[in-house]
Order: sequence, then structure tokens, then C-alpha cells
Amino acid sequence: MSTAATFLRWVGTLTLSFFIIFIVLPLLVIFTLSLFAGVMTPGVDKLANKQVAVIELEGMILDNKELLEQLYKQANDPNIHGIVLRINSPGGAIGPAQEIYAAVKKIKEKKPVIASMGGIAASGALYAALSATKIFCQPGTLTGSIGVIMQMPNVRKMTDFVGFEMTTIKSGALKDAGNLFREMTEGEKNYLQETVDTAFEQFLSAVVEGRKLDPELIRPFSDGRIILGSQAVKLGLVDDYGDLDTAARAVFEELKQPLTNEESPNLVYPMDELRWVRKFLNTSAYLSQMLEGRVQFNYLSPL
Repeated sequence: MSTAATFLRWVGTLTLSFFIIFIVLPLLVIFTLSLFAGVMTPGVDKLANKQVAVIELEGMILDNKELLEQLYKQANDPNIHGIVLRINSPGGAIGPAQEIYAAVKKIKEKKPVIASMGGIAASGALYAALSATKIFCQPGTLTGSIGVIMQMPNVRKMTDFVGFEMTTIKSGALKDAGNLFREMTEGEKNYLQETVDTAFEQFLSAVVEGRKLDPELIRPFSDGRIILGSQAVKLGLVDDYGDLDTAARAVFEELKQPLTNEESPNLVYPMDELRWVRKFLNTSAYLSQMLEGRVQFNYLSPL
């Protein structure tokens, strides 16, 4: 068997393995667990008072369909007084982060949306929180990382070694920019850099709009650096320190109905079913995109 044929067979086997591991098995797990979802998750008393919905933004931001659906569903639920967007994410794809930002901005006109940062709420995750009514964090929360990153693999040396060649037919000079089977041209680098710069300016605009900050004060710490929650509070990126309970109580403070020390907010977790399955699929989707060599522009922290 020739070297090229061996290489192609290896690629085919690897592709099939990833398809089974990251597509077939997760779908089987989802189907099985969905049959028992009603048993696994206790029902929510819709008549309970002081209800606050906790919508969790966890892991890489890639597909936010369910999160957006729940945000709007809870916004329209008359039994829900407000929403806490609980964030523990390093960021992710630009479009989905911007969609969350836009949804929160719209929903907070109807009822309070409080962002609660956990261990990490950086880059795109910070972007998603910027339009919230208020933002709380811990002194040690990792946030910031304002910037855009694009990465792609290049396997040209490997394919040259085994004698594999990819033929590309395209309609324009930039149609295959980022092709992993060849070196990138200077023109392609300039084109991709311009795109990154445009997305970066969109990020800065969101910080200015959401946090009412001077653009010139933002730029010195908008070089992609991670900052601690203690720094974020001083810079005005975050309102104050607080945990999940603090964020939930802030909902009623915004409604001019503050809770007493004897009262507690009733936290509702509408997205809690199959939570670990969603996290697994989220990670699998990101790895799959990396292995496929797709060009990706991300608001993503390196941590």
C-alpha cells in the first residue's frame, strides 16, 4: 500500500472514530436521559413567591440556542421576578456572545437581569455580561481578556512528508484563506487581521455602551490581558463583589422591593436538566472544529 493511501486510510479511521465518540454516543446519552428527565429533576412550584431564574452560561460559548430560549422564556414568565445570568466561561465565538449581550440588553427593559461571575468570566463571557442591569464578581474572579483571537492549524509539512496534496478550486482569492494545507499569503494575513481588528472595535464599543466608560480609559487594559475581579471593580467593568445570593437579592433591590434578612430568594434553575451532557457536547464541538481546521474568530481567554 502506498504512503498516500496509508495516510488517507488513517485520516478516514480518525474521522470515523471522532464521529462515533463526539456525535453518536452523545446523542444516545441525550436520548436515554431525556426519557428520565422528568424523574431526575424535581418539579418547580410555579406559585412560589420571590422567584428568580438562574440561567447558567458555562464552558465555551458556541451554541447558545437553549440559553437564549430560556432567557426569553423566563422574561415572559409572570412568576419570575428577575434573572441571574450565572457565568463560568472563558468566552468563545463572537456571534453567540454578541447575541447574549443583545438579548440581555432587551430583556432588562422588562425585568432585572443580574450577571453573577464565578471562577472565570473572561473575553466573550465578559462581553455577554456587559449589558446586564448589574454585574457582581469575586475578588479572585478571572475576567477581562478584552480582545479577539484567531487560530488555525497548518499541516502542510505533514502532508508534504507523506506525499498528500489537496487541490482547491475557488471563486475568489480569499475564499480559502486559512487553508490548513498550505502557507498563508501576506494578503490573507492582512485580510484576517483587518477582520480581527473590526471585531475588536465591536468589543470596545460594547464595553463603552454597557458600562458607560471612556473609550480612552479602556484601551490600556484592552490588550487581551486577564484581570482579577478586584481590578475589574476598580476599573468599572463590574459593579461590586457578591455571590449568587447577592445577585438574586439585587433583583428585588432593582424592583424597589428589597428582601429582609429573614427572607430568601427562591432560585429556579430551568436549564439544570442534562447539564453535564450539554457541557460535554460543548467541548466536543470545539475540539471538532479545531480538528477540521476551520477559521475561527473568538472572544476567548487563553486560560
